[in-house]
Amino acid sequence: MTTETDLTESHRRLYSASARMLLAQVDPVWRGDFWPPERARSWRELETRLAAVPTGAGKPPDPVDPACRLASRRTPADGPIGFAAAVRAWEARLDTDPGPGRTYDGAPSGRGVVLDAAWQSAVLELLAELGRRVAPGRPGYTVAQDAAGLAQAVLETAEALRAPLTAVGIGANAAGSPRPPDGEPEPAPGDEVTEADHSGLREAARAALRTVPSRADAERGDFSIRVAVCDAAADLARIDRGEDAPAWREAFAGVDPARHLVRAYHWGPGEQRPLPFAERADELRVLQADYPPPRLLDPQDPPPDVLGESGGRAALSPETALVAAELLEELAARLAPGTRVGTMHFAAYPLHLFLRGRFQRAFTAD
Repeated sequence: MTTETDLTESHRRLYSASARMLLAQVDPVWRGDFWPPERARSWRELETRLAAVPTGAGKPPDPVDPACRLASRRTPADGPIGFAAAVRAWEARLDTDPGPGRTYDGAPSGRGVVLDAAWQSAVLELLAELGRRVAPGRPGYTVAQDAAGLAQAVLETAEALRAPLTAVGIGANAAGSPRPPDGEPEPAPGDEVTEADHSGLREAARAALRTVPSRADAERGDFSIRVAVCDAAADLARIDRGEDAPAWREAFAGVDPARHLVRAYHWGPGEQRPLPFAERADELRVLQADYPPPRLLDPQDPPPDVLGESGGRAALSPETALVAAELLEELAARLAPGTRVGTMHFAAYPLHLFLRGRFQRAFTAD
């Protein structure tokens, strides 16, 4: 007889491994018509199952579960904000922004933020870290106390992006907290795993596994699927058979998300090793001390596209800078010492995609 503990643990491992296999493809090509119909259909069904069932991580200690919701923001009524609703709000703001140095009718203006390329790179690296931390299926952890310095440095980076705009009354009231439109319900996956949850996910995972070629076939020329998917599928198949296999693999050896960056690594000099929070905080302090802070676009500056081409600087539209600040605040909230994050739910997938897609394009476009 399967006990509740056995069921929950089996489901949690199956959930992480299934989500990891989907993420290994990088882009959700199963949503289009590029793949063979049966493979695309089974992967869409697996995505649907992952979005509908709990992770098996158990009931969160706080009312708002950061595995399913934003950690940094609430609605005006102090309710939770789901990832999908937040992304829709951020995308709408980026879509209506005319760009740096332009007004909404296309006329030139002084609207915009200029930042050194070193600042731009640092923000992109930090938000890549956020993207990895909200990757669906990531196992839970509790942030160690030595993250305090990094969380504070990330908040200061966010404020540096926002400060030039708030000084002239742009975004002063907003820091544009994203929130779902009135009356739009947010999904709330249950905390308890049922036999039906587990069996449904298992059937969907098995169907998706049957469509994955062997690693050898993928390496020989099946370019429709990434080799990393084959590796993740091998782990998932072993877990499905009840064998010992990792449900999740970090990108770098020895990384503990409670104590290290998951996106960065120390490659040298010296021994290759995970990058501790305190070390990354020190790097940000050096950036803040050695490079000029972000500033308003000046009428005497070259046009934004020329500014970027000249090297060393980038121009951001106001909304891009404000959205970046809010995303940095989300990372800081997830790095607050003692924060408990359960296994990341597939509800976070829209944010994961937004960070390396729509937002990254806006942040790197001059």
